[in-house]
Amino acid sequence: MSSRTKKIIIGLSVSVLVLLAVAALFLYRILHKSIPDYAARFDALGVAAPVNIYYDPFAVAHIDAASEPDLYFAQGFAHARERLWQMDFQRRAAAGRLAEILGEDAIGFDRLFRTVGLRRMADSLWLPLSQGGVSDETRAALIAYTNGVNEYLRQVKEKNAALPTEFDLLQYEPEAWTPEDCLATVRLIGWELNIAWHTDIALAELMLKLGAEKAMQVYPDYPKGKPLIISEPERFTNTSRKKSEAVAVLKTFRALDTDFRTVFGTAASHLGSNSWAVTKSKSSTGKAIFANDPHLGFLAPARWYEVQLTCSAAGINAAGASLPGVPGIVLGKNDSLAWGLTNVMADDCDFFLVDSLQKNFFTEIDEEIKVKGKDLVRMVVKVSPAGVVIDDVVRGGMTKLSSPLLQSRTVAMKWTGHEKSDEVRAFLGLLKAKNWTAFRESVRHFAVPGQNFLYADAAGNIGYQAGAKLPLRNDKQGFLLRDARLPSQAWQGFVPYDSLPSVFNPPSDMIVAANNKTISDAYPYYISSLWEPPARAERITELLNAKQKNSPQDFERMQSDVVSPHARDLTPYLLNALAGDTLTVHQKPIAYLRNWQFEFDKNSIAATIYSQTFARLLRNTFADEMGEDTFESYLTLVNMPTRVINKLVADSTVITSPPDSLGQIITTVTDNLWFDDITTGGRETRDDVIRKSFSEAVSILRNELG
Repeated sequence: MSSRTKKIIIGLSVSVLVLLAVAALFLYRILHKSIPDYAARFDALGVAAPVNIYYDPFAVAHIDAASEPDLYFAQGFAHARERLWQMDFQRRAAAGRLAEILGEDAIGFDRLFRTVGLRRMADSLWLPLSQGGVSDETRAALIAYTNGVNEYLRQVKEKNAALPTEFDLLQYEPEAWTPEDCLATVRLIGWELNIAWHTDIALAELMLKLGAEKAMQVYPDYPKGKPLIISEPERFTNTSRKKSEAVAVLKTFRALDTDFRTVFGTAASHLGSNSWAVTKSKSSTGKAIFANDPHLGFLAPARWYEVQLTCSAAGINAAGASLPGVPGIVLGKNDSLAWGLTNVMADDCDFFLVDSLQKNFFTEIDEEIKVKGKDLVRMVVKVSPAGVVIDDVVRGGMTKLSSPLLQSRTVAMKWTGHEKSDEVRAFLGLLKAKNWTAFRESVRHFAVPGQNFLYADAAGNIGYQAGAKLPLRNDKQGFLLRDARLPSQAWQGFVPYDSLPSVFNPPSDMIVAANNKTISDAYPYYISSLWEPPARAERITELLNAKQKNSPQDFERMQSDVVSPHARDLTPYLLNALAGDTLTVHQKPIAYLRNWQFEFDKNSIAATIYSQTFARLLRNTFADEMGEDTFESYLTLVNMPTRVINKLVADSTVITSPPDSLGQIITTVTDNLWFDDITTGGRETRDDVIRKSFSEAVSILRNELG
């Protein structure tokens, strides 16, 4: 090799190394420039006195301020310092302004939220109190918080701080923060946790496919004898329910919302939360013990921002999970009490058929969507007394139904998130609440999304209060399409706060809220039928009852418990159906199920076999009659098929007992037709379908896992 060649190789090698080093330094700077220097000091404009933000070894912020305005100012500063991109993305989503930074692929999301009108609602809440706006306390806190966020933006311009990398990648700078952005963020969370209307669409789709009678067979009832949050119903009386016809499927609207949830990381409907508490009488410590795990979808960064807020002058010393973009603490504790949240699963949304030809019934709002690199997109949003109209582009998929009712009718969505409420005031009140009475007064201001508020205090008491805005419906159901022409089908107001489910120190000395049914049917108002399967509440209840007194260590173990009562109920039916199975390849899987303790440990072979069998059981039971599209739609509402399949398996026969001509009762027993595969010439039974599902599961697992 000549010396010239060697020089060229060495030169190229050095150049490559230099380029790699520069690239590494560039990437390091990009990825680390927005990581805060937790020891930094800032000369902030807008605080009346010095504020200390101390970060512990887990990078959790502890904020100590001399006044309440300074406290919320500092919280806004801290949120912006670590979560500014998340905050900006949330407010843009709520306002329908994502296309400005993401381009034309986000136009659909913007149309969705311009239609839903989260920003319009936020603007209306910022009106003066005399015009239905938020309280003076909330206004003061939002102004202080907003000033803190904007002070951080000023520090960025002064080169004392940096923006997150995402702003560099998308080549834009965040606008100034406003109080309305805080309110829009709260409403966005409300929308994300509003899934009741998905049930309305799924049921309407089933009715069009199967007819009303058969569709209602796969609409779940809550199992009798399973845990309720409040189990003492004496003060309520029974009421009747009537049904009306569902006629429309808002599939396009739902698909657009589902796409947004997928992009935003909140796509799964089967997200649940657990919360439970015991009084001092059922505690080994002599104090109340409380647990809460609101396991929402995984996001990066996380949904929550842990923080401690301290202001001696205002009587505040609270710690817990806050929501970036909003002052206060959503769930946590103060010196006197602790509180936590789970979703009520309230049916807080209805679709109405509206006469599109009716004059002076609609208010039209012109909207302009800015699109990065493209022309403006204009749209008109119509609002009516029956709710916001789902515009023609969003609901375009409905036209193929050719329903005569839809030819001259428009579909409007009425949601409690379009009603006035002051959730921030609830958060602020909980920071200072000292007892049950003050706690309930704080929750009084909370409406969207409807939440189960659990409570435990330093004196050993526990309590439960529903925080929700429940529509009053004459027919006491919320899952069928309504007719706006009929006054009887309109919402008749809302359940008074003092009539919402509430309990303090129940006789059982414990409360469990795991998205299960709130209260018995003796309760006079309709809440929902969208409850989660009772398995989580059932397991928590049995663990609490297993010991006379529970310890904090017991609660820790319960948090990571993986036993499934749902599987425990269903597995005996599987084993019974498989009792005569002699195939060699099936014997070991059957043995795994037979010896299983129903634990969903990550390494459990039995749990894997069960899960795959369950998935095939759902398909083999429902898909032949529903069709693939409707079946997949049904599966997205995981709690519905999960609850229904156990009911069908446990009651696999339909029994009728009509009197004959002599008045004698004749009992007829037939196989439940849901288990019959309509694509075959025979008549399949429950056990036939179980055996087929198990065989398919074993085959799939052998092919995929060996």
